[in-house]
Amino acid sequence: MNGLINLYKPTSMSSARAVSAVKRILGEKRVGHMGTLDPMAEGVLIIGVGKSARLFDYMTNRRKSYIAKFKFGYSTDTLDALGTVTGTTRDIPSIDAVLGAMNSLVGEIEQIPPEYSAKHVAGRRAYDMARGGEAVELKPCKVQVYGIELICQPSMEEAVFSIECSSGTYIRSICRDVAKMCGSLATLTYLQRTSSGCFSVRDSITLDALELRREQALISAEVALADMPVIELADELYDDLLHGRKIVCDFSGDNRVYCRGEFFGVGCSTDGKLNIKTYLKDE
Repeated sequence: MNGLINLYKPTSMSSARAVSAVKRILGEKRVGHMGTLDPMAEGVLIIGVGKSARLFDYMTNRRKSYIAKFKFGYSTDTLDALGTVTGTTRDIPSIDAVLGAMNSLVGEIEQIPPEYSAKHVAGRRAYDMARGGEAVELKPCKVQVYGIELICQPSMEEAVFSIECSSGTYIRSICRDVAKMCGSLATLTYLQRTSSGCFSVRDSITLDALELRREQALISAEVALADMPVIELADELYDDLLHGRKIVCDFSGDNRVYCRGEFFGVGCSTDGKLNIKTYLKDE
């Protein structure tokens, strides 16, 4: 079994639990997600199955898009609706002030991740430290916000946005920082990931649907890596490639490697020789 699943993760389920559910349904041990989605959030969670679970580094560094609802007037320790309230305020900013603050974040920014996050601090998960009552100091990370658009304003205290950003961007942190810029407090009360790279929420499937479709729900790694350049090796190199013998070649960057029309995986050229970094060929 080898491929990817565009799973629609429901709310109140961790990404780890979603992976466990996929393992159970498919009866496959080699399963891993391609970028954590918070328990409160729903939407696109890419799951790698079999050899395709090795594609973590390629799948996580893709653009992502979200629909997010901010509620002004209070904050929580987790920065979302699942947390404990840590502060309240009557200072509710105007939508123009909120939009101004949001637009100022478009571009490359330095963002401090939430204390309740999967980031490592001295070898430990930040959320484990926070839950234990320990002080958590997280360093700012460079992220990219490509675009922000206001969808609607359900009430004076709420605003719903679509946000396109790089991997590693925390929407909870955007909510926190926008409120701070406006002299207020805010909490993320809804989050849906609508896309991750080439995978869209429109084509995602639920766990119930996966129970019915099983292997038929798998998407080939070739589809997921369609934007990666291709190198086609000469037919006579097939056996050398199959048995891991040295192949002289010189090209730049990561490429999808083919021989005799068969997909072998992701490779690069190291010191003038082929290096298959991620072997994906079905046996």
